[in-house]
Amino acid sequence: MKGKVWTWIAALAFAVVVWMALRLIGPAVPNEIRLLTGLEGTTFHEDGLLYKEILERRGVTVHLVQTSGSVENLEGVIEADVPTAGFVWGLWDRDGRKQDSPEGVESLGTLYRLPLWVFGRKDLEIVELRDLSGFRVEAGKKGSDSRLLATFLIEEEGVEEEVDLDQTTALTVEQVQESLRDDRLGAVIAVGTPDSDLIDMLLRSPELQVLSVERAEAFAMQYPFLQPVRFPKGGHDLRANIPDQDLELLAATAQLIVSDLFPPALADLLLQAAKEIHSPATPFSAQGEFPRPDSAPLPLSRAADNFYTDGPPKLQRFLPFRLATWINRFMTALIAIASAAITIFKILPALISLPFRLRMRRGYIDLQALERSAAAGTDKKTLLDGLTKLDRSTAAIRVPIHKLDVEWIELRQSIHDMRDRLEEM
Repeated sequence: MKGKVWTWIAALAFAVVVWMALRLIGPAVPNEIRLLTGLEGTTFHEDGLLYKEILERRGVTVHLVQTSGSVENLEGVIEADVPTAGFVWGLWDRDGRKQDSPEGVESLGTLYRLPLWVFGRKDLEIVELRDLSGFRVEAGKKGSDSRLLATFLIEEEGVEEEVDLDQTTALTVEQVQESLRDDRLGAVIAVGTPDSDLIDMLLRSPELQVLSVERAEAFAMQYPFLQPVRFPKGGHDLRANIPDQDLELLAATAQLIVSDLFPPALADLLLQAAKEIHSPATPFSAQGEFPRPDSAPLPLSRAADNFYTDGPPKLQRFLPFRLATWINRFMTALIAIASAAITIFKILPALISLPFRLRMRRGYIDLQALERSAAAGTDKKTLLDGLTKLDRSTAAIRVPIHKLDVEWIELRQSIHDMRDRLEEM
């Protein structure tokens, strides 16, 4: 009978372990994600193409979503109901007001410095921002990254009333080329790395010259989200000598953000792609400087914290992504189950023996009552009847664990010893 009981206990324990494993492993890692980028030709969009190529080599489909930039990307991640990531350089609303860190959004770290470029018309002799008074400035639609920074700079220079800041057209290569035919166009303000299609076209345009931002260090002192950077003469094209002078620029830092429900395994994959794409040296960063775990004002995701501390999952260095992820999830579940099993097996003997101990306690209480009755002078027949009843009840006690036999035998012996004393009276 005891063997059957233990068989049922083992079967129940196995069923619990299987159920816990299935619960802890959870659903499979999704096969696809959305990546919010920017308009075609911008740095964010071209980065998105690189991420897409790398992740799809690992079996994850990436749906690129063109947006106006950081503001729309932040909104998209907040509202997403599927795994979604996006590039941002700051937390702003469409009117250019700085936002507090929204709930449910985390950062995977900083990717690179994103410089701000001001291109003035050569024929208008525009050499600084104050020279833009009375002219139209092309800086993208309302809510776009370039427009937010352009508005900020122009307001700080105190010429916002005199500048016609167009907010109806997107800042694309084709749109800028068309705008250059307008004699009222005084400047183009854009953000991006020099190798993006848009910035490359602007740097090479014969109609435009790139301006240094005067007081760049002072701007950075007042506004910590900006950093002064230097772009050397000939740094973009040495043979063509582009640009034709050393430049002092301002740069924001780009981050990759996700919702707090973004699968950690996919976050690891994005970070591996980020390291492959952004760790090489650029005109604005040293080799290996990026990506890095700077995430302010957003919290750094736990997956990113583990990545920057321990590196990518070791299994992914040798196994396909899907297999490595499954094994990692299984091992995590197994460790949790093992911890739970150890706890269960520690308390299981106590649980199994609880009914036995309660009946044993009842037996000793009844025996003590008979001892007190004997001391009080109760007649012998009544005491022997009580002992006979107690003897039968304790004989029926089932001993669940072999090592408890001694306790049961001691109680039975105490009953027999009292019977012997009574019969000798």
